[in-house]
Amino acid sequence: FSWQHLVFVTCAILITVLLSVFFARKYKDKNRNEKLRPLKVASIIMLSAETLKIILVCFRNHDVWAFRSVLPLFLCSILLISLPIAAFGKGRVQESALDFTQIFGYIACLAGTYLAGNIFASPILSFHVNVSVFTHCISCFAALYITLTGLSKMEKKNIWIVSAILLVFEIAALIVDIIQTPSPYEGNYMFLIHPAGTPFSILMNAAGNIQALYTFFVMAIYFIYMFLFIGGYYLITKFKPKAN
Repeated sequence: FSWQHLVFVTCAILITVLLSVFFARKYKDKNRNEKLRPLKVASIIMLSAETLKIILVCFRNHDVWAFRSVLPLFLCSILLISLPIAAFGKGRVQESALDFTQIFGYIACLAGTYLAGNIFASPILSFHVNVSVFTHCISCFAALYITLTGLSKMEKKNIWIVSAILLVFEIAALIVDIIQTPSPYEGNYMFLIHPAGTPFSILMNAAGNIQALYTFFVMAIYFIYMFLFIGGYYLITKFKPKAN
Protein backbone atom coordinates (compact mmCIF):
# COMPACT_ATOMS: atom_id res chain seq x y z
CA PHE A 1 0.00 0.00 0.00
CA SER A 2 1.21 3.53 -0.80
CA TRP A 3 -0.20 7.00 -1.24
CA GLN A 4 0.58 6.66 -4.96
CA HIS A 5 -1.86 3.75 -5.20
CA LEU A 6 -4.53 5.76 -3.41
CA VAL A 7 -4.02 8.78 -5.70
CA PHE A 8 -4.08 6.57 -8.79
CA VAL A 9 -7.33 4.87 -7.80
CA THR A 10 -8.96 8.15 -6.73
CA CYS A 11 -8.04 9.86 -10.01
CA ALA A 12 -9.42 6.90 -11.96
CA ILE A 13 -12.72 7.09 -10.06
CA LEU A 14 -13.00 10.86 -10.54
CA ILE A 15 -12.40 10.53 -14.29
CA THR A 16 -15.01 7.77 -14.42
CA VAL A 17 -17.60 9.90 -12.63
CA LEU A 18 -16.93 12.85 -14.94
CA LEU A 19 -17.29 10.66 -18.03
CA SER A 20 -20.53 9.20 -16.68
CA VAL A 21 -21.98 12.66 -16.10
CA PHE A 22 -20.76 13.90 -19.49
CA PHE A 23 -22.31 11.05 -21.48
CA ALA A 24 -25.48 11.06 -19.37
CA ARG A 25 -26.00 14.74 -20.18
CA LYS A 26 -25.18 14.13 -23.84
CA TYR A 27 -27.70 11.30 -24.22
CA LYS A 28 -30.28 12.53 -21.72
CA ASP A 29 -32.85 13.54 -24.33
CA LYS A 30 -32.09 10.74 -26.80
CA ASN A 31 -34.29 7.72 -27.37
CA ARG A 32 -33.67 4.44 -25.55
CA ASN A 33 -31.61 2.82 -28.31
CA GLU A 34 -29.29 5.83 -28.51
CA LYS A 35 -28.94 5.91 -24.72
CA LEU A 36 -27.68 2.32 -24.87
CA ARG A 37 -24.76 3.20 -27.17
CA PRO A 38 -22.29 4.16 -24.41
CA LEU A 39 -23.14 0.92 -22.59
CA LYS A 40 -22.52 -1.11 -25.75
CA VAL A 41 -19.13 0.52 -26.24
CA ALA A 42 -18.29 0.10 -22.55
CA SER A 43 -19.20 -3.61 -22.60
CA ILE A 44 -17.06 -4.27 -25.68
CA ILE A 45 -14.08 -2.45 -24.16
CA MET A 46 -14.55 -4.25 -20.85
CA LEU A 47 -14.73 -7.70 -22.47
CA SER A 48 -11.71 -6.94 -24.67
CA ALA A 49 -9.58 -5.86 -21.71
CA GLU A 50 -10.59 -8.88 -19.65
CA THR A 51 -9.95 -11.26 -22.54
CA LEU A 52 -6.49 -9.78 -22.99
CA LYS A 53 -5.84 -10.23 -19.26
CA ILE A 54 -6.88 -13.89 -19.36
CA ILE A 55 -4.66 -14.57 -22.38
CA LEU A 56 -1.69 -12.98 -20.63
CA VAL A 57 -2.38 -14.92 -17.42
CA CYS A 58 -2.21 -18.17 -19.39
CA PHE A 59 0.90 -17.00 -21.26
CA ARG A 60 2.78 -15.87 -18.16
CA ASN A 61 1.96 -19.08 -16.29
CA HIS A 62 2.76 -21.26 -19.33
CA ASP A 63 -0.52 -23.01 -18.61
CA VAL A 64 -3.49 -22.95 -20.96
CA TRP A 65 -5.76 -23.88 -18.02
CA ALA A 66 -4.70 -20.93 -15.86
CA PHE A 67 -7.82 -19.04 -16.98
CA ARG A 68 -9.76 -21.20 -14.52
CA SER A 69 -8.47 -19.02 -11.68
CA VAL A 70 -9.72 -15.76 -13.26
CA LEU A 71 -13.22 -16.66 -14.46
CA PRO A 72 -15.80 -13.82 -14.34
CA LEU A 73 -17.37 -15.21 -11.17
CA PHE A 74 -15.84 -12.83 -8.65
CA LEU A 75 -18.19 -10.36 -6.97
CA CYS A 76 -16.46 -7.49 -8.75
CA SER A 77 -16.38 -9.11 -12.20
CA ILE A 78 -19.92 -10.41 -12.70
CA LEU A 79 -20.69 -7.27 -14.72
CA LEU A 80 -18.57 -8.82 -17.47
CA ILE A 81 -21.67 -10.90 -18.14
CA SER A 82 -24.53 -8.65 -17.01
CA LEU A 83 -23.34 -5.49 -18.81
CA PRO A 84 -23.35 -7.00 -22.35
CA ILE A 85 -26.84 -8.37 -21.68
CA ALA A 86 -27.94 -4.94 -20.46
CA ALA A 87 -26.46 -3.28 -23.55
CA PHE A 88 -27.45 -5.75 -26.28
CA GLY A 89 -30.32 -7.74 -24.80
CA LYS A 90 -34.04 -7.37 -25.41
CA GLY A 91 -37.25 -7.28 -23.41
CA ARG A 92 -37.51 -8.03 -19.72
CA VAL A 93 -34.17 -9.84 -19.66
CA GLN A 94 -32.46 -6.63 -20.75
CA GLU A 95 -34.49 -4.57 -18.28
CA SER A 96 -33.48 -6.93 -15.48
CA ALA A 97 -29.83 -6.86 -16.57
CA LEU A 98 -29.92 -3.05 -16.45
CA ASP A 99 -31.29 -3.25 -12.91
CA PHE A 100 -28.68 -5.82 -11.95
CA THR A 101 -25.83 -3.78 -13.44
CA GLN A 102 -26.97 -0.67 -11.59
CA ILE A 103 -27.34 -2.53 -8.29
CA PHE A 104 -24.00 -4.33 -8.36
CA GLY A 105 -21.96 -1.90 -10.46
CA TYR A 106 -21.27 0.41 -7.53
CA ILE A 107 -20.22 -2.30 -5.09
CA ALA A 108 -18.19 -4.03 -7.84
CA CYS A 109 -16.27 -0.81 -8.41
CA LEU A 110 -15.68 -0.29 -4.69
CA ALA A 111 -14.63 -3.91 -4.15
CA GLY A 112 -12.30 -3.81 -7.14
CA THR A 113 -10.58 -0.53 -6.31
CA TYR A 114 -10.42 0.81 -2.76
CA LEU A 115 -11.13 -2.57 -1.15
CA ALA A 116 -8.95 -4.67 -3.45
CA GLY A 117 -5.89 -5.70 -1.48
CA ASN A 118 -4.30 -7.32 -4.54
CA ILE A 119 -4.17 -3.92 -6.26
CA PHE A 120 -2.43 -2.18 -3.37
CA ALA A 121 0.00 -5.09 -3.05
CA SER A 122 1.14 -4.85 -6.70
CA PRO A 123 3.35 -2.26 -8.45
CA ILE A 124 1.24 0.73 -9.41
CA LEU A 125 2.24 0.62 -13.09
CA SER A 126 1.84 -3.14 -13.47
CA PHE A 127 -0.46 -4.52 -16.14
CA HIS A 128 -2.59 -6.28 -13.52
CA VAL A 129 -3.27 -3.10 -11.55
CA ASN A 130 -4.09 -1.00 -14.61
CA VAL A 131 -6.44 -3.54 -16.20
CA SER A 132 -8.15 -4.28 -12.89
CA VAL A 133 -8.76 -0.61 -12.08
CA PHE A 134 -9.83 0.04 -15.68
CA THR A 135 -12.43 -2.74 -15.81
CA HIS A 136 -13.83 -1.93 -12.38
CA CYS A 137 -14.13 1.73 -13.29
CA ILE A 138 -16.19 0.63 -16.29
CA SER A 139 -18.52 -1.04 -13.77
CA CYS A 140 -18.81 2.29 -11.99
CA PHE A 141 -19.38 4.11 -15.29
CA ALA A 142 -22.15 1.72 -16.30
CA ALA A 143 -23.95 1.87 -12.95
CA LEU A 144 -23.79 5.65 -12.69
CA TYR A 145 -24.70 6.20 -16.33
CA ILE A 146 -27.73 3.90 -15.98
CA THR A 147 -28.79 5.81 -12.86
CA LEU A 148 -28.39 9.26 -14.41
CA THR A 149 -30.17 8.39 -17.67
CA GLY A 150 -33.01 6.51 -16.00
CA LEU A 151 -32.44 3.38 -18.10
CA SER A 152 -33.15 1.24 -15.06
CA LYS A 153 -36.76 1.28 -13.87
CA MET A 154 -36.54 -1.32 -11.08
CA GLU A 155 -40.00 -2.60 -11.99
CA LYS A 156 -41.42 -4.97 -9.41
CA LYS A 157 -42.34 -7.51 -12.09
CA ASN A 158 -38.64 -7.95 -12.89
CA ILE A 159 -37.32 -8.37 -9.35
CA TRP A 160 -37.58 -12.15 -9.58
CA ILE A 161 -35.46 -12.12 -12.76
CA VAL A 162 -32.82 -9.93 -11.08
CA SER A 163 -32.86 -12.36 -8.14
CA ALA A 164 -32.53 -15.30 -10.53
CA ILE A 165 -29.50 -13.71 -12.20
CA LEU A 166 -27.79 -13.33 -8.83
CA LEU A 167 -28.70 -16.87 -7.79
CA VAL A 168 -27.32 -18.30 -11.04
CA PHE A 169 -24.03 -16.44 -10.48
CA GLU A 170 -23.84 -17.70 -6.89
CA ILE A 171 -24.55 -21.32 -7.83
CA ALA A 172 -22.07 -21.21 -10.71
CA ALA A 173 -19.40 -19.70 -8.45
CA LEU A 174 -20.08 -22.31 -5.74
CA ILE A 175 -19.87 -25.22 -8.18
CA VAL A 176 -16.55 -23.98 -9.60
CA ASP A 177 -15.25 -23.31 -6.08
CA ILE A 178 -16.10 -26.85 -4.98
CA ILE A 179 -14.52 -28.40 -8.08
CA GLN A 180 -11.34 -26.34 -7.89
CA THR A 181 -10.72 -26.32 -4.12
CA PRO A 182 -8.06 -27.25 -3.33
CA SER A 183 -6.12 -26.96 -6.59
CA PRO A 184 -3.67 -24.58 -8.30
CA TYR A 185 -6.70 -22.95 -9.92
CA GLU A 186 -8.59 -22.19 -6.71
CA GLY A 187 -10.44 -18.91 -7.20
CA ASN A 188 -12.60 -18.64 -4.05
CA TYR A 189 -15.18 -16.96 -6.26
CA MET A 190 -17.51 -14.55 -4.49
CA PHE A 191 -15.67 -15.48 -1.25
CA LEU A 192 -17.95 -18.50 -0.87
CA ILE A 193 -15.18 -20.77 0.45
CA HIS A 194 -13.30 -18.50 2.86
CA PRO A 195 -13.14 -14.78 3.76
CA ALA A 196 -9.60 -14.27 2.40
CA GLY A 197 -8.93 -11.40 4.80
CA THR A 198 -12.17 -9.54 3.97
CA PRO A 199 -14.89 -8.41 6.41
CA PHE A 200 -16.64 -11.68 5.57
CA SER A 201 -14.52 -13.10 8.40
CA ILE A 202 -17.33 -11.80 10.62
CA LEU A 203 -19.67 -14.23 8.88
CA MET A 204 -17.19 -17.07 9.30
CA ASN A 205 -17.06 -16.37 13.04
CA ALA A 206 -20.84 -16.17 13.18
CA ALA A 207 -21.01 -19.53 11.43
CA GLY A 208 -18.67 -21.05 13.99
CA ASN A 209 -16.25 -21.96 11.19
CA ILE A 210 -18.86 -24.29 9.72
CA GLN A 211 -18.18 -24.17 5.97
CA ALA A 212 -21.71 -24.81 4.71
CA LEU A 213 -23.23 -22.25 7.09
CA TYR A 214 -20.61 -19.64 6.16
CA THR A 215 -21.33 -20.16 2.45
CA PHE A 216 -25.06 -19.75 3.10
CA PHE A 217 -24.45 -16.51 5.03
CA VAL A 218 -22.35 -15.06 2.20
CA MET A 219 -24.91 -15.99 -0.46
CA ALA A 220 -27.63 -14.44 1.70
CA ILE A 221 -25.72 -11.20 2.29
CA TYR A 222 -25.65 -10.50 -1.44
CA PHE A 223 -29.42 -10.81 -1.57
CA ILE A 224 -29.78 -8.58 1.50
CA TYR A 225 -27.66 -5.92 -0.20
CA MET A 226 -29.71 -6.23 -3.38
CA PHE A 227 -33.05 -5.81 -1.63
CA LEU A 228 -31.73 -2.92 0.46
CA PHE A 229 -30.62 -1.19 -2.75
CA ILE A 230 -34.01 -1.77 -4.38
CA GLY A 231 -35.81 -0.56 -1.25
CA GLY A 232 -33.66 2.56 -1.17
CA TYR A 233 -34.36 3.15 -4.85
CA TYR A 234 -38.12 2.98 -4.27
CA LEU A 235 -37.89 5.38 -1.32
CA ILE A 236 -35.82 7.91 -3.27
CA THR A 237 -38.07 7.79 -6.34
CA LYS A 238 -41.19 7.98 -4.18
CA PHE A 239 -40.15 11.27 -2.62
CA LYS A 240 -38.39 12.64 -5.69
CA PRO A 241 -40.13 15.81 -6.95
CA LYS A 242 -41.97 15.16 -10.19
CA ALA A 243 -41.19 17.32 -13.20
CA ASN A 244 -43.94 19.71 -14.21
